[in-house]
Amino acid sequence: MLMFKQGRLILAGAFVAAFTIIVMVSLKAEEIINKETDVRKESQVKVCILTADAIEDQSWSSLAYKGMLQIEDQFPVEAELVSEIRSEVQMREIIDQAVQRGVKVIIGHGREYARPFDEAAADYPDVQFAHLNGEAKRNNHTAYTYNQNSIEIERIAALAVSMKTKTNKIGLIDPVEDRLFHPGFEKGLKQFAPEAEFYYKVVGDWEDGTKAVQIAKEMIDGGVDVLYSRGNEFNRAVINYALKQGVYVIGYMDNQSYIGEEVVLTSIVNDIPQVYEAIMNDYFSKEGMPGGIAMLTNEEGVYSLAPLGPMYTEKEKQRIQAEIDKLN
Repeated sequence: MLMFKQGRLILAGAFVAAFTIIVMVSLKAEEIINKETDVRKESQVKVCILTADAIEDQSWSSLAYKGMLQIEDQFPVEAELVSEIRSEVQMREIIDQAVQRGVKVIIGHGREYARPFDEAAADYPDVQFAHLNGEAKRNNHTAYTYNQNSIEIERIAALAVSMKTKTNKIGLIDPVEDRLFHPGFEKGLKQFAPEAEFYYKVVGDWEDGTKAVQIAKEMIDGGVDVLYSRGNEFNRAVINYALKQGVYVIGYMDNQSYIGEEVVLTSIVNDIPQVYEAIMNDYFSKEGMPGGIAMLTNEEGVYSLAPLGPMYTEKEKQRIQAEIDKLN
């Protein structure tokens, strides 16, 4: 009996000792992991992204959010996004605060950041500034533009349109006046449908679906049978209206065939997160960000043509693909 009790005591003591060792090892492991996490965070480059709009589905600013997620996934960065910036004064305050927090890369989600970033770059030579499209004049400020890529893709979209119009009346709806910056669609119509009548209207706003649909109605009433709607936030409204009218549409920003497969010929896919990847690739490269204007090419894949709709024959698809192949 005594031996049995001693055995139980020994077993209990061994269990307590083992439990204590396990707890100590776990605590030590947690301490090591926390230290490694802290070291990793300290070694990460801080990036701040600025955008004017709210982060909503299908919005221009939602692409800034996707870009942030993409660079966090692929690079040793700690990124933050500041949205709804309404003035240059507010923008400058955010830049100053970001620099004070140790941010090393500041990205502006649009061409409106060109001049403010040039000014800030002069004050913060150790910080790299980048924005999408436009110009940049400082060594530590780079404008990443993909205009030539968009011109060629929109030109090919015009080929797709030329195959499906019956009235030879084609309309383009823009949120803001943008014909000079994005001439590819008109260029393509002149090449592939020289007899076509081109209708162009500006909504004056990125979100006004009511006005965009009114413009679409006026164009359709005038005989337009293919619409290209280039306002990412009001496109759904335009495509839904075109669906009711049985009029073909070119989508924009992402593959919008899910809204109405029977009327969406194709879409101009604007993969903006690829621009963010290009920015960080440059930052971490041996040469660094170039400063000035950096022209992105087809290799970055910012613009592409979504798969063609079911209204195209195999022969038509091959003709369009042949034009795409010429870009590579």
